[in-house]
Order: sequence, then C-alpha cells, then structure tokens
Amino acid sequence: MRVLRDPRLISGFIYEQPADDLPALTHCGEALCGTGHHMKPHEHTGFEFMYLSRGQARWRAGGQTLVQQPGELYLAYPRERHGTGAKRNTENQQLWVGLDLDAFGADGRRLAARLRRDHPRILRGCDNIEPVLRAVVRQVVTKQPRRTAAIRSLLRTFLVLVEQKLDTVDAGAANAEEPVLPHSYGVRQALAFLARNLQRRVPLRDLAAVATVRSVPHFCAQFQREVGVSPAAYHLQARLEAARLALRQPAFDVTNTAQHFGFSSSQHFGTQFRRAFGVTPGQWRRGADRGCCRNSTAQETD
Repeated sequence: MRVLRDPRLISGFIYEQPADDLPALTHCGEALCGTGHHMKPHEHTGFEFMYLSRGQARWRAGGQTLVQQPGELYLAYPRERHGTGAKRNTENQQLWVGLDLDAFGADGRRLAARLRRDHPRILRGCDNIEPVLRAVVRQVVTKQPRRTAAIRSLLRTFLVLVEQKLDTVDAGAANAEEPVLPHSYGVRQALAFLARNLQRRVPLRDLAAVATVRSVPHFCAQFQREVGVSPAAYHLQARLEAARLALRQPAFDVTNTAQHFGFSSSQHFGTQFRRAFGVTPGQWRRGADRGCCRNSTAQETD
C-alpha cells in the first residue's frame, strides 16, 4: 500500500498490484481530496474506473475536459494520459480501480472491446457500483481468507453493472431521468443508522463516525446540504413519527412512549409532538381532532 502524500489531500491510499494471483487488478484506492486538489497527467497500462461519491471532480483526457458529479463513473483508457487539467478541483471523495480487462477472461475482453468501440467517458447513475468498489477495497486492505476469490467475484459483478449501464445507454435512455439514490454514501449510512436508533438521541460524533466524515461540522454541513435539515431535526421528526404510530397501540401511553423514544420527559415530548402535528399526544391517542392531524400531516408532506 502507498499512502498518498499531498497537501491538498485530506487522506488517501493506493494499492499497486494488490493481489499477486490476480494480475488483472492493476491498482485500487480511495481518497478524500481537499479544495484545490490537482493531479498531474499520468497513464496506466489498463483501464481505470473512477467513482465519485461526493463533491465534484474535473478530469482532462484526450483533449476533453469533463466535470464529474456524485454517483458517476469516469473512464480512463489504457496508455491514455489523464489528470485534473488546468483548474483545480473542489473537495471531493473518490474510489477507483484499475483493470487489465483483456487479462480478465472472456467477460473482461468483451467489455474491453465494447469500451474501445463506443469510447464512453462518463457513465451516470452508477450508485449501485459504489458498494461493490468499497467491498473490493475492503478485501484488499484486510487480506481475509479466500480474498482473491472474493475480489474476483466482486469484479465480475462490477463488469456486469458497467455493461448494464452501457445497455441502458444503447437502449436510448441516455437522456432519461436516472434512477439514482438521492444521497451520498456517507449520508445514506447516517440515515440508516438514525432509523435503527429511534429510541435515543444520537450524538453527532457517532453519526460522523458512521458516515466516515472527517469532522462533525463537515458532516453537519453535508447532511444539511443533501437532506435539507440538520441531523438533529431529521432524527427528532423520525422519532416523533414513530411515537405517533406507537400511540395508536394499547400498550403505549404518553409516558412510556416518551421514555421509549428517548425524550427527557412527558412534557418535553408533548411540546415537540404538538409543534410537529398540531395536537397533544393524548389527543392523538384518544383519536380527538383527527381531521386536524391529517391536515397537519398533509401540509408537511406538500
């Protein structure tokens, strides 16, 4: 492993020839790049696939400069010099893998021929590729038993997903709305963690750790930008929604509902509930003013 050293890199590493018994995998890595990151023109013996999980990245190759957005896969071709170009990038997070497709069996040779023929540069809506690339990097880093078999299987999945995306483009859907996930990997991880922890308040440092973000302020800014509200406001609303459903069950009264969902007191729970839904928890539980509750919910949804 080679740790990337650059004043414009927050963190990063690259593995050259990460699996001795799988020479078709030429390199892989990940980097969190700070504002002003610049990469000099360079080349590889095989194809390089670069996935952007957040931020923007500007790449230049073949006399063409393109801006890559989150969820997109950028392709650099064998022996093709590529870099960030004259302009420096904003802060972004990248995953990449280098493959000698011609040495990766019939599937690899078929994809290589197709890429050389059509020469796509950016594939959009590739969010389902991110977890596969992360799994490849994890297998490389941890060196678990049967590692090569796992990496080979993951790379086959990666090739299928790339071909699937190319099929979509060939079918004439290139200009259609892409079915992409709305949030970056880190925010998706945080949202899932919050959904699993509705019974307590979650410290921001725990959320930032789950999201693998370098600092709490950075995570809060990213979450607000992508979700539209702060992590605390989002989690409070999710806990209140779960509490509202629980109050319809006979086993839950106002007091134990407040305790179950991590509110400091019944009074605090009642204040937050009324602010969110326009009625008190007791009124909701008794079924009073249901029309008011429905109107309140509809207004929040619009």
